[in-house]
Amino acid sequence: MEGVSGPSRPTDTQEGGSSLRGWFYVVGFLGLAIAVASIADMFSPRPYDGIVPMPYSRTGIEVRAATPRGPAARAGIPAGDCVLGIGNHLVNSISDASTELRKHKVGDTVPYLVRRGPCPQTGRIGEPGGEVRIVPVQLSSERLGGTTYLYAAILGFLFFFIGLFVFRKRPEDRSARIFFLLCVLFLLFFVCRLRPASYWWIDVFVQNTGTVSLFLLPAVFLHFFLIFPRPKEFHFAHRDEWSGEEPPRWKTRLQTFLSASPSLLYLLYAIPPVVFLYDVMRQLRGDRVSILSGAPLSSWALLGDYLILGLASLAHSAFTLPDARERRQAFHVFVGTILGTIPYLFLGIILPSAFNTDEYVFYGIVPMILIPLTFAYAIVRFQMLNIQFVVRRTFLYAITTAILFGFYAIAIAAANALFKRSRPGSSALFNFGFFLVVLPLFEFLRRRLQTPLDKLFFRDKFDYQTALLEMSEAITGELDLGKIADYLTASIAGTLRIEKASIWLRERDGWLERRGKREDRVPPHAVVRRILRQEGKPVRVEDLSVYFADPESEGFRARLLEEGFRLVVPLAYRDRLMGILALKEKLSGERFDRDDEALLSTLANQSALAIETALLHDEMTRQAELKRDLEIARDIQTSLLPRSLPVVPGFSFFGGSLPARVVGGDFYDFIPFDDDPRLGIVIGDVSGKSVPASLLMVASKEIVYSRALTTRDPGLLFQESNRRIYSIKRRMFVSLGYFLLDPDSMSLRYSIGGQPLPILLRPGDGGPTFLEPPENRLPLGAFREVAYDTKEMFLRRGDLIFFYTDGFSEAMDPAMNPFGEDRLMTSLSTRQGAPLEDIAQGILADIRGHVSGAEQYDDMTFLFLRVE
Repeated sequence: MEGVSGPSRPTDTQEGGSSLRGWFYVVGFLGLAIAVASIADMFSPRPYDGIVPMPYSRTGIEVRAATPRGPAARAGIPAGDCVLGIGNHLVNSISDASTELRKHKVGDTVPYLVRRGPCPQTGRIGEPGGEVRIVPVQLSSERLGGTTYLYAAILGFLFFFIGLFVFRKRPEDRSARIFFLLCVLFLLFFVCRLRPASYWWIDVFVQNTGTVSLFLLPAVFLHFFLIFPRPKEFHFAHRDEWSGEEPPRWKTRLQTFLSASPSLLYLLYAIPPVVFLYDVMRQLRGDRVSILSGAPLSSWALLGDYLILGLASLAHSAFTLPDARERRQAFHVFVGTILGTIPYLFLGIILPSAFNTDEYVFYGIVPMILIPLTFAYAIVRFQMLNIQFVVRRTFLYAITTAILFGFYAIAIAAANALFKRSRPGSSALFNFGFFLVVLPLFEFLRRRLQTPLDKLFFRDKFDYQTALLEMSEAITGELDLGKIADYLTASIAGTLRIEKASIWLRERDGWLERRGKREDRVPPHAVVRRILRQEGKPVRVEDLSVYFADPESEGFRARLLEEGFRLVVPLAYRDRLMGILALKEKLSGERFDRDDEALLSTLANQSALAIETALLHDEMTRQAELKRDLEIARDIQTSLLPRSLPVVPGFSFFGGSLPARVVGGDFYDFIPFDDDPRLGIVIGDVSGKSVPASLLMVASKEIVYSRALTTRDPGLLFQESNRRIYSIKRRMFVSLGYFLLDPDSMSLRYSIGGQPLPILLRPGDGGPTFLEPPENRLPLGAFREVAYDTKEMFLRRGDLIFFYTDGFSEAMDPAMNPFGEDRLMTSLSTRQGAPLEDIAQGILADIRGHVSGAEQYDDMTFLFLRVE
């Protein structure tokens, strides 16, 4: 067998932790030395009078019990009497009696001055209340240690060595420290507190040490189960769901206090010594104090109360902890602890308290061996406190074979003893036949025990493959990529018992992005991706450096090492790296073996297929949603475009919109006014595409319409509309142009925000020009307050104005060269006198010729106005 410990989680600085660790070793080995001294004293022969004294006597030796058939019992000194003198000297305390006994030898007859009834209160022999007599007592040779005490000593040492093993493996862990201290106290309790009492000098020291362990043991016992396997936390101070009020301050403070707070621990440690010191003071004042097994009854009752509280805390952990492995640890420890402590509570505390007898205490101690055995099993089976204790199969099978062989030898010996005087027993044929019958039975039992032993001690390896296969089945049927990643990392971390697992998943742009940490990405050209894809199996992080030297791969490896990852598992499917799984080392400290890597490779193949399927499903779902959104947006945009052109005497109009990516945010429309010959013209371009742009287009159009009905000033209209649009969508804006046509005065008043300046073609005026720009041309919604101004121009017969969005001038050819405003003006000027529809078709034909089939990413919306 060998012990392997997992990585520690230090809670102190290195220097402070080492110093504290040394003090724990001092306490532990000091307790061990006291226990060894107690055992040596118990099994050493000495002059013995058979009296079990009452502790803390100051006016004589009160006889708590007389050993059956011992010297005192034979001399007629019963329990309850008081020894006032030994030999020729008066004795007032146990130390006086020890001094006098050391002056005599085994076999000496020593006169004892004995008083009937309890010892006098004042210390005067002649005090009324009891007959005083001299009783001769013949001292015998006696070893106080017997079978009962030997069993208690073995139990104590079993606790100690389990605690020492745990502390050596995890000295910086607070739970391991408290567990070691608990085991030391159990050692002192069993060896020093439960030893037969005498009044030799070492007995006083050892018994007092045992008493100290008695009033420390309850607090440490409860302390350990308040922090094992993790600190206890209570949650009963909740905010009111209906009113939203915070819980009362007293309830919050009580919750904090009960959640293993330092104040709670101080209180738990303070109560036992205070109760014990109170009983000692009462005894020193002469008050009668109930004594059980040499200690005040109140200390035993307090031990029982703390044991019950500790078991309740452990039971709560066994059924409420979120981690299944920790729940199994706590449950097994709870079962073993309750089976070990409940008999002692009844036979060692409750029954003696009620009937003032400790006759059955031993039978309460016997089951307590289940407590250390349960802790040992939890360490071997569940790596309690993150300690891996590896039991080699060969060793375990050898032990099993040896035990069965012992039973086999016993069976042979029993058969020979049973049949040795019979006629068949003297036959060699019978012996040979018996051998042939027993040997197959022996082999059958050995083989049948192998599977239960594997499940008992190697259940992790036994269930390992099953757990990973279950994971494969679970992720294969899952189409949500996030759920696959979370389930995969959580399940592998739990099954392999590793500190952490992280995963990098393939994105649509080809990069590998870490789940939950978007800034940690691996580019497509990183050499490490090609290496992992080619390897197709788990690779140790420290071995990655032999494959590449590019900065991206080196940076990825450096990040892995910095966070403590030890193994990377490529998730590859058909020569495509779908992801990378990174694992930290096991909590037990073991390295990943071949079985681990083989099973991880199998799981990686299944995971890669699941990720590929999820990505395809996600892409198909995204395309379907995009198609649906585009159809909705297209319907919205189509409904917003004018279905017919307005009829204004002396003016003609023609317009259209060609959305990019099926639909965009461009629009144009006309705003007529009741009882007013003027006509509002609006053209706009909303930032963004698809449904959000279309919805903002709807909102912008309605805002402009509502303001146009209340004001005829385009600049003021823009100022008011800008505030509303800004409050709707702060990260999107609208490019608008609003033009108010007055056919009576042949004028056009306008304000432009973010839109290209319309192009004016005036006959005989030297070619196309832009309209005069306003001072402020910021898009609407970009800022909260913008002072838009209004411009005005007067129209002439034959004027042609082209209103357009930037999709015309920014149309790109395959080399990303824009069509530009110069080409746009040239195309207009060459068709100036043509019908409006022909001009539009000609301009669009020129643009198509320029882009040469390249996909366009911006809408093209236009409107022509001609003065006839």
